[in-house]
Amino acid sequence: MLTNPFPQAFGIDINDFSIKLVQLKNTSFLKKSPQYSPVLVRSITLPKGLIVKGEIVQPEPVRKRLQTLLGQTKKYSKITSPWVVASVPEQRSFLKLTTIKKQVGDVSTADIKQMIAKHVPYEEETSYIDWQIMPQTENGHGTNVLISVADKMIVDSYTYLLESVGLVLIGTELESLALSRAMITAPKLYKNEARALLDIGADKTLLVIYDNDSVQFSIVLDYCGEGATQAVAKAINLEHKEAELLKHTVGIVYDKKYEKVWHALMQSTEQLFTEIERAFDFYTSHFPQANNITHITMSGGGSIMKGLGPLLTEKLGVEAAPGKPWKNLGSKKANQLSQKAGEKYARAIGLALRAADNPYFDFDTI
Repeated sequence: MLTNPFPQAFGIDINDFSIKLVQLKNTSFLKKSPQYSPVLVRSITLPKGLIVKGEIVQPEPVRKRLQTLLGQTKKYSKITSPWVVASVPEQRSFLKLTTIKKQVGDVSTADIKQMIAKHVPYEEETSYIDWQIMPQTENGHGTNVLISVADKMIVDSYTYLLESVGLVLIGTELESLALSRAMITAPKLYKNEARALLDIGADKTLLVIYDNDSVQFSIVLDYCGEGATQAVAKAINLEHKEAELLKHTVGIVYDKKYEKVWHALMQSTEQLFTEIERAFDFYTSHFPQANNITHITMSGGGSIMKGLGPLLTEKLGVEAAPGKPWKNLGSKKANQLSQKAGEKYARAIGLALRAADNPYFDFDTI
């Protein structure tokens, strides 16, 4: 293992309602398998309206809360490392695995740009494009390329935000890639089966399909944890905090005492089932080498709603259960932290895993 030139680098996941930070120490030296020890796990909430659908609407209040999270005020101990790997919001980006009918050595930048333009109408002046050569399937003809396109204005605004508090951005990546790094079990070998990752956050739900040893595509669904909480609050006229508690503790397990809560959550959750089913149908019909999706791995704060996993399994005919975001760290301390709202930190953990290694290494295929 080569030395990471960015010591104590960490991951930051920024979304509409919170900023999450995870710092890991790579302790893999002379070990049989990779091991990482958690150093810091922090988060801070953002009031509604500061960031809207991934766009930083009010940068100054966001900056002040970020400074608090970094320990630049008195609430937390100060983080001295400037190096950070940050997420790019999925709502303003595009990710898909595609195949170029050439051998790896014959693929040029022009070939890849032509392929991206075929799948995503974009303007070079307003977009960042990126790609990565991915593992090839046994019977594949051509070269598999994971392509991504991101809104330049959005990426630049996040870069400026981080730099304004003294951080140095050493890597950015889409939320779906960070999520996969944490939630797909290393060494990521699922023979003839596909996995779905379902990250239910306060602001959105992210669905990622992982198959043939790589991410295939991702999609942002309309369902979100905040919407479900508001549905409960409206149904029985509760304050937000009480509605949030009932959403998790009562959930979608029928209870006569909480019939209105159940009904409100079922109405909003039916939308989720429909959207997932459509995404699965799209995958199996548009990806020639698609395998059957055999498991839905859940993460995000909304995934702990009581009864959600069993009902997803029943409705979709695919086993659904919460995942273990700390599982790829390989350390006892990480396992002990698994109860610390780990499901909410899945994307931040994925970013921190990349930060704890040299983020420019090519071996980090998702």
